[in-house]
Amino acid sequence: MATALATQLAQIAARSTNPLDLKAQKRAHSKSLLFDQNVAASQDFDTIYQICVEGFQELCLIDKRFMGFARSIFSEQSKTEERTQMTAAQNKELDEVLESFLSLVGARLLLRPALKAVEWLVRRFGVHEHNIICLTLTFLPYHTMPIFATLLSIFPKNIPPALKFLHPYIESLASPPRHTIVHTTIHNPGFFSALNAYVLKASSAGHQYAALVSYWATIMTEAVAGLVDQSMSGRRETQRKNEQDILLRILPLLNEGLSMQQVTDLRIGCYMILTVVASKLDLNEKVLSAMMEAVVTDWTPDTTHAGLICLAVLSQRRQSPHLPKKVLKSVMSIQGIETDLSILSEQYRVDKFVIGLVLGTLEGLDKEVDLYRLTFVRRAIEERLMSNTHIALAVRAIVAAAKNSETALEGDQDLQGQLGDLILRLMDSEIVGSLVQDTIRENKSDVESLEAKLQMVLLPSDKQQDQTTDDVEMNDVNEEPQVQTFESVVDHIPTRTAYEMSLLSHSQSYVYGSLSKAFLLASSSPSDLERFSDLPVLRKSLALSEPFFFSFFVRYWCGPHSAASRASAIRSVRDYLGEQEATSDLQILFPYIIYALADSNTKVRHAASELSLKLATTYSELGDDKKEVPLPILGSDNIYGPNNETKGISWLSTSDASRFVREILLPNLEEIRQDENHIARLLVESLNGTHQSKVLQSPAKGLRNSTKGALLVSLGSHVVHTPIYRVKLRLLSMLNGISKAGGVSKSKALLPLLLVQEKENEKSLTDYCEAEDIDKSRFVDEVVKIVAPNDRDGIRVVQRIIALEDSTPPISLRKAAVRQVRNLLSFSKADVQVSFVASLLSLALTESTLRPDQDIQGDALEILRGASLSVSTIHHLLESMPALPAASGDGPVHSKRRRTSNGHVESHENRPPKGVQHVLRHITTVLELVEASKAATNPILMKELFQVLMDLQKSKVQLGIESGYLQSLVLSSLYKIVEQSKAIAGTQLDRSAVRADIIVESFRTSSNPQVQQAALMLMSSLATVVPELIIHNVMPVFTFMGAGLLRQSDDYSAQIVDQTIDSVIPPLVEALRKQNGGPLAGASELLLSFVAAFEHIPSHRRSGLFYSLIDKLGSEEFLFALLVLLLDRYAESKETRQFIQDFTSQYSPIIQLRTMEKYLEVVIDSLKPKPTISSHFLTLNDGRTRASTVLNLLSMLPNIFRAPRLISKSARLLSNMNENAIQLRQAFSHLVEETLLLAEQVQSYKKLSSACNVMLDALLGLLSLGESINSLDVLLKRGNTNVQRQVLKSLESRIGGESTGNHTAQEACIKFLVELSLILESSSDLLLQHSATSCVDRIIEKYGKKDVEAVGAVMRVVASKKCLGADDSRLRIIALLCLSTSVEVLGEAIIPIIPYALPKAMDHLDATLGGEDVDERTHNAAYSFLGSLLLYVPWIVTGQYLDRVLKTSHESANAGLPTDCNTARKEVLKLIVKQVDPQECFVALLRTWDSAMVEGPNAVSEHLEILELAIERQPKSVVAKQSQLLLNLLLKVFDLRRIQCSPRTAESFKNEEMDDVEKMIDEVAIKMIYKLNDATFRPLFIRILEWATTPTGKKEKQGKVYRQISWYTFLHAFFETLQSIVTSYASFIIEDAVEVLNTISTKNPDSATLLKRVITALASSFEHDQDDFWRAPSHFAAIYPPLLAQLSHGALNKDSPDLIACITALAVAADSPDHHKSLNAAILDHMRSDDAAVRLAAVQCEMRLTGKLGEEWLSLLPEMLPFISELQEDDDERVEREVGKWILQIEGILGESLDSMLL
Repeated sequence: MATALATQLAQIAARSTNPLDLKAQKRAHSKSLLFDQNVAASQDFDTIYQICVEGFQELCLIDKRFMGFARSIFSEQSKTEERTQMTAAQNKELDEVLESFLSLVGARLLLRPALKAVEWLVRRFGVHEHNIICLTLTFLPYHTMPIFATLLSIFPKNIPPALKFLHPYIESLASPPRHTIVHTTIHNPGFFSALNAYVLKASSAGHQYAALVSYWATIMTEAVAGLVDQSMSGRRETQRKNEQDILLRILPLLNEGLSMQQVTDLRIGCYMILTVVASKLDLNEKVLSAMMEAVVTDWTPDTTHAGLICLAVLSQRRQSPHLPKKVLKSVMSIQGIETDLSILSEQYRVDKFVIGLVLGTLEGLDKEVDLYRLTFVRRAIEERLMSNTHIALAVRAIVAAAKNSETALEGDQDLQGQLGDLILRLMDSEIVGSLVQDTIRENKSDVESLEAKLQMVLLPSDKQQDQTTDDVEMNDVNEEPQVQTFESVVDHIPTRTAYEMSLLSHSQSYVYGSLSKAFLLASSSPSDLERFSDLPVLRKSLALSEPFFFSFFVRYWCGPHSAASRASAIRSVRDYLGEQEATSDLQILFPYIIYALADSNTKVRHAASELSLKLATTYSELGDDKKEVPLPILGSDNIYGPNNETKGISWLSTSDASRFVREILLPNLEEIRQDENHIARLLVESLNGTHQSKVLQSPAKGLRNSTKGALLVSLGSHVVHTPIYRVKLRLLSMLNGISKAGGVSKSKALLPLLLVQEKENEKSLTDYCEAEDIDKSRFVDEVVKIVAPNDRDGIRVVQRIIALEDSTPPISLRKAAVRQVRNLLSFSKADVQVSFVASLLSLALTESTLRPDQDIQGDALEILRGASLSVSTIHHLLESMPALPAASGDGPVHSKRRRTSNGHVESHENRPPKGVQHVLRHITTVLELVEASKAATNPILMKELFQVLMDLQKSKVQLGIESGYLQSLVLSSLYKIVEQSKAIAGTQLDRSAVRADIIVESFRTSSNPQVQQAALMLMSSLATVVPELIIHNVMPVFTFMGAGLLRQSDDYSAQIVDQTIDSVIPPLVEALRKQNGGPLAGASELLLSFVAAFEHIPSHRRSGLFYSLIDKLGSEEFLFALLVLLLDRYAESKETRQFIQDFTSQYSPIIQLRTMEKYLEVVIDSLKPKPTISSHFLTLNDGRTRASTVLNLLSMLPNIFRAPRLISKSARLLSNMNENAIQLRQAFSHLVEETLLLAEQVQSYKKLSSACNVMLDALLGLLSLGESINSLDVLLKRGNTNVQRQVLKSLESRIGGESTGNHTAQEACIKFLVELSLILESSSDLLLQHSATSCVDRIIEKYGKKDVEAVGAVMRVVASKKCLGADDSRLRIIALLCLSTSVEVLGEAIIPIIPYALPKAMDHLDATLGGEDVDERTHNAAYSFLGSLLLYVPWIVTGQYLDRVLKTSHESANAGLPTDCNTARKEVLKLIVKQVDPQECFVALLRTWDSAMVEGPNAVSEHLEILELAIERQPKSVVAKQSQLLLNLLLKVFDLRRIQCSPRTAESFKNEEMDDVEKMIDEVAIKMIYKLNDATFRPLFIRILEWATTPTGKKEKQGKVYRQISWYTFLHAFFETLQSIVTSYASFIIEDAVEVLNTISTKNPDSATLLKRVITALASSFEHDQDDFWRAPSHFAAIYPPLLAQLSHGALNKDSPDLIACITALAVAADSPDHHKSLNAAILDHMRSDDAAVRLAAVQCEMRLTGKLGEEWLSLLPEMLPFISELQEDDDERVEREVGKWILQIEGILGESLDSMLL
């Protein structure tokens, strides 16, 4: 494994760039969005910048924001910026600018200018590598466009992990589909964060655009939905954690997105994501409220519509209807909100959102009166934007607001009147009127007080209602409502009651309603309150002797009245106590004062604290505790009525009552006023007796234990017997926080309440709760909390409640009891838990007939699943589990297994009897509980679980019941037990309980993968604990495991298989060793199971699985068996062979070689007439099948031996002289010996013999080179020629791969040369000689320089007739190549061999070229030998050898050989130029020139190329020294045309070939001239001129013409190349040129060619004259007459453009008015020629001169005009047309018309 340092260095190397790697730089530079790769590679940064900056400038015209980048990344300086030369800080700053530009340009990427601008970022700054994420996200909204595929084409191979999803699309250059991007956003956190960061950063910079934001919003919405779906889990804790993780990822994104007020689309996208999150996640109220506040923060009119939709969805997910204040204020500030909500209600549910707005609006009326808000409330109700339930809630809120309106706006009748009008209008509405009236009628008590408040009648009395119904048509719709006053109500109150002694009794009161209405009307007036208190019916004077007076006020302040009126009631009692002296104990007020002290309204708590203070004063007046005077307790006989309700009250002693008030309540009144929950904490800490109380403010030590107990019992009795359920609930919630007070348990004090509620029915309980507007579910929850875990009586009550009996308790109480059991189970004792679990299980298994919302079976089952069950409980569940009915009928299943005589379970086809489903459900539930329980790992449960497993197996066979799930549960539980026993030391399993046969049967007969996996896990676990019980049942497991489980691809199945192998195989092998047949026979069956499943095992599992299997079996003993079985079964599978090669390489070399030794033993054994060991593994029928089997096995061995890992491991092992190295050598020697024996055995079988040779070659490759060579002596002597050839070939290959620094190999190779010499001399086998020569060649190449003498000795043999002189071409070729190699090694020592070797090589080369078919290999080998000689001993190849090489090369050049042959020849010729002495080279070229001409143009071309190269390579001094020799050579070369054309034959060069050759000749001559100075060259020039102008003989005039053609062709190139430098040389050729111009005849084609070459040569001289050479009169006067005379030659008409160009060049060079006049006169003379062609040429010449010289030439216009006039009427149309053009040309230059000048 690579070290950390190596890994870091590799990472640095991958990221670094090599400035010297030009190819890499070129590839990087060719990455382009606009241009093809080849075009881009050829562009420089100046060109790129010019193109890209044009696009950038166009962008600036479109959007001015781009102009800021003109000074940075698009400045001129940016062309020279190199990121590799910048610091990290500079690169970071550059990245900021680049990413800013990319985010801005993203909106315009479909425009061509934008792509040009981005092109600059790619080419100059490499954003596709350094800013690849930003660049990708910029283009991502256009991922369906072709431009995105273009972008992918320039991406580097290594891209960030966030973009790894693009890998397949980069390779295919295809655009990724949308679903791929969504999937990546879900599963790739890096891409999720990058996408969000990019969009937010672009938006914050103001660079966002609609396409980007909308694309982001849709992708993120789908991604968030996918994330939520992915987080779903069966475990509540896991799911909650997943949801929290999602919120942590999403909420910061939403907060930042919603904070961008100006980015409308981004906010709307955030709303979409919020909607998805709220719809799919179970969020708490706090999170939902925060989301709603975030929605309304900084929203704008453009985002309110989408925001309202989001708020509506969020509201639907909230439990509380009340909206956060910030949300309410923001929404209600929207003009026309009711209209918006009405529109939204057509598509979305807005009822919860609207009710929240309504409630918030009504609650805010006490601070601000807003008629618009009241209008909104009315429209929301009238337009039914809410459900009926919410409308009723809104109506009750309106009523409550009207009642409490005086809280802040006392006397504000306007608000009260508006609310009253609103109520009346809603009641009269045709749409919701009936619903509003029903709601108000249900809250009649509130309405009565409201009527008094508003002084109007909202609901008529029953009598009035009847009258109204009868006379409805006679009512005046405008009649004012009747107003009730305090006086009118008091008048109807009776003066006394007949039987009522207390208004807290459980019987119905006939006077309380009138009294409460009167009190409500009087509560706002002190005088009316006083009158009310003095009413006779209240019997105020008897208030201290009978409870009626106090009971009214108590009932009132505990009722659903306004806070002000309730506070007035409390103060009325306070005032009374202040007026009267206490004569009785008033502890009857304690529970109700405590109730008031916990009121949510501050006024009520203040009034209650004042009453408590007054009560404390009253008790203090009674005296010291020690002098207690017994006082009668007020209402002790009849407070709750005359029946048992009052008798059940436990009263405090006066001293205890006084102590409670003075020590508990009085010191803490101030805190109670501030906090409504303080009284509850005070009671709990006071009665629980906390030593360090944080609540009690009294300095006293606290209540005595007796007082605590008495107080708890007293308060508990009031809770039980008070008729007011509000009081019950509030006090019960306080007392449930107390466990025990003064030795009295809470359960004992409060259990009667549970008994009372048990006897209630659901309807009455519902009526009580609804009447007092309390939550029924909360009430029953508090009731069942009375029962504590140690309260057996209470537990029995709870069990009775949840049990299904005839006297069914309220369903809500039963559900609460079931929920309470969850808390009781964890703390109950064992027997109690068993009882509870039995009850819950019975309840869970009973089919429910209740509505879904009343179903408690599901609750019971959920509690069971979540409970922590004890071992005894689980044991009881298993023991009491019902058995499945027998197949024959109704009898139970017998405990013993029924078996047939075969030992198989009897099978029946009968259908399952009735009731089986219920039993299965019971069993399933119990087994699920057992499997999930942590306590189910106790070994004592094994027996019962095995019994259950046996019963399930029996039911499956007998009844046909598929119980795979149940079996897997039992097996899983058993597995946990066994694993736990292994984890805890000392744990012993009951061996008699273990039934391995049942496990195997379950595995064998089940088709369920889960059952098979569980059975294997259990079997493997048991194998490590009780192997002796498992071993006899294990083989069927592996048989069926191969057919099923091995084929699974999941990790869990693989883990099970590995665990099974680890646990089961070792004891199995140990058992097999004890058998008589040995382990191989038994193991073959085991291995065959795995081999049969090989092709079905997932490929990534195979290696680990089989390695684990062989590791446990023993690799040295069983690895070969696995290989043989695999190859025998999958003979043609390449995949299997590759697996075997990779698999065996995991083992050490010793194990591999020993395995191969046993493997070969199987092969050899299979060839015997009666095989032994191979019969266990191979199927051997006839001889043909046996041969194919053996061939298949042998073909695998070379792959194993050639495995790089085996070779490297062997080398490392042999480098250490230890025991392992000795073992490896021994194993290798044995293997070689067996291989040779096998090779001899199968010599008659061609294929088998060939396979053995291949295997031997591979096997020998295992050795180091030194050891291989040392072993060759034995092998070469023992083996036949085939073996010898294989050995030599192997050695040759090995030598090529060895390093030259291996001294051991070097010595062995040099010594081996002697053996090779003997083979070459003694052997007559050509193939063996060839192999030996190849081996010699490789040794010399690798190690020859280490011993030159040895090399020389062997090379004499190679150069002899045995090799180089052999008749076989292959042997000659390898000999030539070997000689070529040896030249470098021997150097001058090769000289003794040259006399024979070089002529022989040339003979072979000549023979090759002389035959009909050219032997290309011999040709190339011979040239290779010649090249080596020229390279290392060039002085040998001179004289006749050199001439022969050149002549043979001429012949080769003309032979039409392939490219490789031509390349080999040309390389040798180049070496001649490079290595041979210059003079020798030039002389040889001169001597062999005739040979080149004879062979043809190709040979001449190569000859000239050599000459040119030779001249180029030599310095000027050498060329100057050899100038005469070179001149002679050039003269012969220049004479080529004459020789070829005098006379012309079929073998002569064609004109095109001649022209090409002369072009090369001119180039060679020019190259030579470059090397000479003027002093040296001028004589040579004159000599060449003389040679060209002197006839070769008196009759060879035509020969002179050919030489002159070559000469003037050269002069043209001479003047064109050297230009003005050599203009003066024209003085030598004037005479000859004039002679040619004057005397040449154009009738002869060769003469015409000469004339043309003269004209072109003169033209070149004229054009490049910068020294006024031709301006000189002598030169000008000599040349221009004969030159212009050529215009009159009719034969030159076709070449007149060249002549005219020459005349024009002469006019320009001879820049003189006199010369121009002479030229003009001569030309004008030709205009009067009789030949129209001559006249035409003259006119064209004048036009060319006019165009070239302009006004300077037109100074001669007066002389031209007469001729122009004549030519205007010329007989030839062409002449007239050209003259017209000439006139127009003149007019264009002069700027005036010639009409006036022409006659």
